[in-house]
Amino acid sequence: MVKVASISRWRNIKIRIRHNRIHRIHMIIFLGVACLSFRLLSTESTSANVSTESTSANVHRPFNMPIYGKKFSIYQPVYDMDLSKMGKTLFASTGNFIDTYSERIEWLDTQAPEEKRPRTVIDRAQEMYLEMIKGLVSGTSFNDAEKSVTPGRTFTIRPLNLGVRKGGFDWTYLGDTMTGWKRLDNIRKLLESVVQDKISGDYIETGVWRGGASVYARAVLDVLGQTDRLSYVCDSFAGLPPGDRSLDKKDKKWASTNWYLAVSDDVVARNFQKFGFLNSNVIFAKGFFNETMPHLKKKSNHFSVMRLDGDMYESTVDVLYNLYDKLSIGGYVIMDDWYGFPSKTACEDFFKVHGVEPEIIRIDQISAYWKKTIDVDIQYWRYEQNQFKK
Repeated sequence: MVKVASISRWRNIKIRIRHNRIHRIHMIIFLGVACLSFRLLSTESTSANVSTESTSANVHRPFNMPIYGKKFSIYQPVYDMDLSKMGKTLFASTGNFIDTYSERIEWLDTQAPEEKRPRTVIDRAQEMYLEMIKGLVSGTSFNDAEKSVTPGRTFTIRPLNLGVRKGGFDWTYLGDTMTGWKRLDNIRKLLESVVQDKISGDYIETGVWRGGASVYARAVLDVLGQTDRLSYVCDSFAGLPPGDRSLDKKDKKWASTNWYLAVSDDVVARNFQKFGFLNSNVIFAKGFFNETMPHLKKKSNHFSVMRLDGDMYESTVDVLYNLYDKLSIGGYVIMDDWYGFPSKTACEDFFKVHGVEPEIIRIDQISAYWKKTIDVDIQYWRYEQNQFKK
């Protein structure tokens, strides 16, 4: 019996020793895996930090951004928005297009030379590129797939009428701007003018909808090699204001069209990304203009082309009183909404109180522009007191 008990105790001891050995092995394996995981996590964290620091070192800010207020924000989408939501760039760089089109033109000239060729190959290639972008942002490149949306409080879709679209009388369905061909051509013409005349300053658009006109302006600046000029893209990204500031009786009820005019900044940023223009030269000012313009007055530099598309009286005085003194002499103001809009009345009141009479040049049946030829001492007290009439 003693012998049997001794054998049993010995077996139990051996089992416990075996279990202890197995436990120690498991602990060694666990600690090894834990150490390896910690080293991997540390490496990933270090890599992420290096990547962030490297990216930060390459950030170009014309002034401290982003700026966030209660009702507005000013920022560069390429740095301050989630780029994973911006979608893919669908187009090659401007330079690649120009090179490819130049090669085609040179080949075509060997096949069917033009009788008159006053322009260079580069000039013709640049025109091909800008006409392509114009067709895409205006929606006309989509041909029968494109539709015409009738302006108003209801959603009416009809087949595209190219003549109507050229004049900017309808709203695009597939495109990114409702300005029409004539107004897009005007943007190109005026940007070419300020570059040729060496008028300093950036491009700003106040009221951008889907951003197509600003995208086109960016394409023109790229073609002209103006990579140092900024593009300010200003909009509430929520439609027109309610018009409750009572500055003009015709400012009422514009917000009734917000069902189609309200386009988020995500959508506009994706349109810049789609065409390959979402870079540090693009600055968004989000909010109604009475919130954003006073801040741009303090932060922005000079402008060479200002394109106003705010429709309303209040939206127009917000821009003129805050930014007109930043427009360089020889620069231009484009009024997308001139004939029959309260924005025209706002401009005329602005001219009267400041004693200026610029030459108004017609673009089409809706729009006009003028050239700034003299400095104006802005009576900012009128803006602060809402005293816009003489």
